[in-house]
Amino acid sequence: MDFSSSSEEKLIRESLKKLLESFSSEDYLKKFDSHRYDPALLSELISNGFLVDQDTNKINFDVIKILSEELGYSNSPLNPSALVSDVLITLQESSFKGLSEILKDLLSNKLYSYTSALNEPLNFEIESPKVTGKLSNNGYELSGTKILSYNLDIAKKALISFITDDGVYLALIETDQLEITSLDVTSKVPYSKLNLDGVIVSKESIINKSGEGLFLLKNIYARRVLIQASLARGMVLKMLELTAAYTSEREQFDRPIGSFQAVSHRAANMFIDHQELDLNLQQASYLYSSGSDLENQILNLKYITGNVLHRTSYAAQHLHGGMGVAKEYPLWRYCLSAKEHEIINGNSSSALEALSKNITLNQ
Repeated sequence: MDFSSSSEEKLIRESLKKLLESFSSEDYLKKFDSHRYDPALLSELISNGFLVDQDTNKINFDVIKILSEELGYSNSPLNPSALVSDVLITLQESSFKGLSEILKDLLSNKLYSYTSALNEPLNFEIESPKVTGKLSNNGYELSGTKILSYNLDIAKKALISFITDDGVYLALIETDQLEITSLDVTSKVPYSKLNLDGVIVSKESIINKSGEGLFLLKNIYARRVLIQASLARGMVLKMLELTAAYTSEREQFDRPIGSFQAVSHRAANMFIDHQELDLNLQQASYLYSSGSDLENQILNLKYITGNVLHRTSYAAQHLHGGMGVAKEYPLWRYCLSAKEHEIINGNSSSALEALSKNITLNQ
């Protein structure tokens, strides 16, 4: 199995690196420390065709993974998952008829006009929503709450999920009349809470046919984990590079601290963790692109991603000493992002629990 990058992928990566140089300097990133969202970067990515191929009006998920990795490496304040993976690719997969108009809107306005609201309190399985829909004259009356919805406060429409007596449905609904509460999270990523009690969802806003909802949500979760692992791959590589540079320059007892076994072995473990994440990400990506059943592989990747982020950020901060938490040095941002992605979409423990049930109970 050949996991080497194609010439086209290498060209895309080089172009992204060059573009992100203008959006990832220390002085530039400081402007977003209190609100981790960069609309100018989003506009630039859309203009250059990295989110939507402007010739075909299609989304290439392989490009989105490369973009995610480079965003993780540069620690840029943008996450393409909710807009591109959750909404656009799901609409592309579903029976929804209005995707072309949405893409025209996105390409002309270059704004985060669409997002998803799929996460729920104490529910790590987005393919099993707890928000319920009761059939009414105008559609479905909802009951329940969504949390950790990215950029919901500025989006025009949100993709939501709910369960009814006849299955799981996804709907693209207007946000202007919804009860949205911004959440103050440590990472300063613009997450919101959405109260759906009493909200009426029209049948016209539902994007899937009966029986199709579970399939779409499983695909969303798989893409979320793949994007999350891609972001992590970039972050871990950067933390490893920062640690290698620091431990080769910082001296104690007239020698670089990297020459001490306790330091060098820990840095080597960071490298091993990066390789473990890299290889499992490539395997899961191959299974996804080939249309294979990858539920257990995705859970495995989720488990590995969370653990690798925890171990490498912890080791990087310890090997940097006081510089590991100093805001004059870039590492602190990576460690903060690592903690966010360690637990978002469920932590490693929830992935391990789900995987164990699949293996031992064949559920």
